[in-house]
Amino acid sequence: MSPRRRDLFIILIVVYFLFFDTHFQMPILAPFARSLGATPFLVGLIVGMYSFFNILGNVISGHFIDSRSWKKPVTVGILMIMISLFSYALAPSAVVLLVIRAFHGFAGGLVVPATLVYLTKSSLRPGTDGLSKRMSFYGASIGLASFTGPPFAGILASIYGYERTYMVVAFLMGFAAILVIFFLKDNVNKNPATRKITPREYYDNITNSSLLRLAFRFVFALMGATGTLAAFLPFKAESLGASSAVTGGLFATFAATAIVAQLFWPRLVVRFKLFNNALAGLCLIILALTLIHYIETYVALFFALALYGLGFGLLFPALLELVARGSEAAWKGLATGIFFVFFSLGAAIVPPFAGLLQQSQAVSPFFTAAAVSSLLILTMPKNQKRDLKRNNLGTL
Repeated sequence: MSPRRRDLFIILIVVYFLFFDTHFQMPILAPFARSLGATPFLVGLIVGMYSFFNILGNVISGHFIDSRSWKKPVTVGILMIMISLFSYALAPSAVVLLVIRAFHGFAGGLVVPATLVYLTKSSLRPGTDGLSKRMSFYGASIGLASFTGPPFAGILASIYGYERTYMVVAFLMGFAAILVIFFLKDNVNKNPATRKITPREYYDNITNSSLLRLAFRFVFALMGATGTLAAFLPFKAESLGASSAVTGGLFATFAATAIVAQLFWPRLVVRFKLFNNALAGLCLIILALTLIHYIETYVALFFALALYGLGFGLLFPALLELVARGSEAAWKGLATGIFFVFFSLGAAIVPPFAGLLQQSQAVSPFFTAAAVSSLLILTMPKNQKRDLKRNNLGTL
């Protein structure tokens, strides 16, 4: 195996562990928070707090990548994640859990943009695979984490409890830290910008890119929906008589269909255009959220989660490629960081809002997430539509 392919393989393993850390909590975080005395609103806030503090980590990481290195944010962030996971096991109350989620979110925000920038920049070098293929690999690694994480946590928590489950995953993150520190070389971003880019130039470059603005809009919708799913699907499944292990299986179904869709995605993007795949994916997610509210057996939930996973698999790699296409090398780190800011904002804002509406107005949280996603499609500016057509990326 060549050094480049070895590094690609290692970074994809690291990406897998990073998102395993996020997705294994899907079936257990909300019940764990409730066991510590959290109200429905506080449950949504605990789920969203990770993403809210992700924002600060995203911005810091993006600036550091452009000016220095991608590896240092990854190393520091993974070690902080490991500490956070050990802290979950010791949390005495829901309020303390909220604070731990904040620290955990900041740590995750340092790591994720750096891994994506590594894949984006390395795909632009001679002799490497194309951008679409690498984005599908990145998305498939996330999908695999989504597939294995929830059932792993659901089964382990049902046998050994929440605290021991968090401790096991902390040790897995320690293994990821070893891979980064000892086996990955910082050989991609050795030539940062020859002159210092001013904050105004950063702002102009990012706001003038319609592809980036479109990616920001859609990733906010995607993560608002996924965060709401993570926060409230366990309660829906529980109300239908499902155990935590079955809930984990529901999330695994979502992940399995997402993996399959992302593996076929390089072919789909050639045939159906980039934005058309993204739009179809978000529409499928909206449909799945609506179905989840009306479903009355947990067996039928598996169909809705498969539909959600198909939508996710069509949408997420399309957004990653929009970011790569819409940003230049000198400011790619910050553009990627801001993309993950909107990624985090969606998960930070929509679940607590959905929880608040459920608590005060008895509105289904799945309806709330679907409505937010629909609104972001319907209010898409005309100039973004023109730019998509001009760049041969699809139409609306």
